[in-house]
Amino acid sequence: MDSDEIQEFRVAHKRRYSKNHLWYQEKDDRITIGVTDFISQEKGEVLRVVLPHAGNEVYVDEELFSIDFEEGTLVFRSYFSGEIIEVNGEVEINPELIDDSPYEHGWCMIFEPHNMSFEDLMDPDEYIEYLQEVLI
Repeated sequence: MDSDEIQEFRVAHKRRYSKNHLWYQEKDDRITIGVTDFISQEKGEVLRVVLPHAGNEVYVDEELFSIDFEEGTLVFRSYFSGEIIEVNGEVEINPELIDDSPYEHGWCMIFEPHNMSFEDLMDPDEYIEYLQEVLI
């Protein structure tokens, strides 16, 4: 990216963020997980989303889901061990939801972690600072 080029993206409040550009929103001991606006703008249009089945157990650092972007495929790994409670099949049918509405309609899954710790995740301000470092 040229130093004169400006990149605009949204960061939602009341969520935590990972360095691999996933957002996490906690509600009733469950976590809704989605992809940040930054990564969809950085990697280009979302072409395909491959989600696991609800009911699957996932362990730390195992694959959660993958997304095919214009610039290649990204595999997103889990920060928590737990069970996938629900997946948003709508994003598999209409992957552009991640581009158009990453924090509302473009969520990917609802996850019930076995041990929840947000220590390694960033709040919105920390995530913005992290992105500033990455973009320099």
